[in-house]
Amino acid sequence: MLRFIEKSPPGPFDRIRRVLAWLILLSGMGAFSRAGTPEPEVFKETFDVHPVSRGWEKTGDQELINWNPALEHLDVTWDSSRANTFFRYPLGRSVTPADDFGVSLDLLLTDIAAGVQDEKPYTFQIAFGFHRKADADQPGFIRAAGSRAPNLVEFNFFPDTGFGPTVWPAMAASDGQMSFTGDGDYSLFDLPLDVWMRINLHFAASNRTAYLTVQTNGVLVGPLTDAPLASGLRDFELDAFSITSYSDSGQNPPWGGSILGHGSVDNIEILQPAPPIREERFEWRGGSWRFRLMGTIGWGYHVEASDDFLSWRAVSKVVEGAAGPLVLEPEVFPGSRYGFLRVRAVRL
Repeated sequence: MLRFIEKSPPGPFDRIRRVLAWLILLSGMGAFSRAGTPEPEVFKETFDVHPVSRGWEKTGDQELINWNPALEHLDVTWDSSRANTFFRYPLGRSVTPADDFGVSLDLLLTDIAAGVQDEKPYTFQIAFGFHRKADADQPGFIRAAGSRAPNLVEFNFFPDTGFGPTVWPAMAASDGQMSFTGDGDYSLFDLPLDVWMRINLHFAASNRTAYLTVQTNGVLVGPLTDAPLASGLRDFELDAFSITSYSDSGQNPPWGGSILGHGSVDNIEILQPAPPIREERFEWRGGSWRFRLMGTIGWGYHVEASDDFLSWRAVSKVVEGAAGPLVLEPEVFPGSRYGFLRVRAVRL
C-alpha cells in the first residue's frame, strides 16, 4: 500500500505547505516488464558489516545466534532446550501463495545431534525460512506441537534417530495446519559436517510448490525435494526471513525430540516480489489531485480519503493493474472536501 497524505484542496501559495506526510508502506523500485509483472527484488547479505545496521533483528536467547565480525558470518547454535530464537530480516511487506519468493544461503555444520535430552530422545529440526512476525513472537508459538505455529515456509533438517535423516521444505497455513501430501514432501539424506553447503529454498506460485536443493561445490548432496501446498490449505502470510532455533517445549511424552547443533551461515540472498506500487507521482490538476503510478497485474488500485487517519473510505473506482502506467483520481462532486488521501493496492 502506498499512502500520499495531503490537505485538500490547496491554494495557489500553500499547496506544498499543506503536504503533511509522504508514507510508503511498500517501498522499493522494481523494473516493469512488458507483461505487467515487475522484476523480483533480491536482498543480499554477506555480513561484512554488523547486520543490525542493515535491518536485521534478534529475539529470544541472545547467546544462540551472533555475528562474527572476524570471519564475517553468523555463528549459530541450535539448542532446543532454550527459548525460540529468531535472527531475522523483516521483508517490509507480506508474501502469500500468490507470490514467488525464496532464499539461498551458505550453511556449515560443525556438529549436530538429536535426542540429546533423556526425556526427549527423538529427532528435532534445525531451521531457517519465512514466518509472520506477529505469530512467531507470541508465547503460544510452539513449533513442536501440532498446529500451534501458523504461517511458515521453511527449511527443516531432522538428524537420524532411527527413521532416517530428513530434509523437508515445511509449510504451515494461517490456521497452523502443516502441509503434507505424502512421502514425496521430504527426502531422506544426511547433511555433511565441516563442508560449506549452498541451500536453495524457493516457493513457486504457479503450482503452489516449495522446492529445495542442497549442494556442495555445485553438486547435489541429496535429491531435489519438492513439496506442494496441500489442497486443503488455502493460504499463508509471511513478512520476515529468519535463521531459527526452535524450543522443543510443548511435545507429548514419550515421543518428544530434542537437538543440539553448531554451525555458521553466510551469503544470504532473499528473493521477494517487488511492491505492487512503484514510480508513484502526484499532481494537482483541474481542481483535484491526480495520482500516477506503475501497478502490477493481479492487483487493484483505488483512492481512499480520511479526516482523522483512523477511518478511511474509498473515493474512486478500482482500477486493475496493467502493463503500463495507471492514473487514479478521487471523485469530485459539489461540496466534496477531503482531509487526507492515499492510494491503496489490494490483491484481486
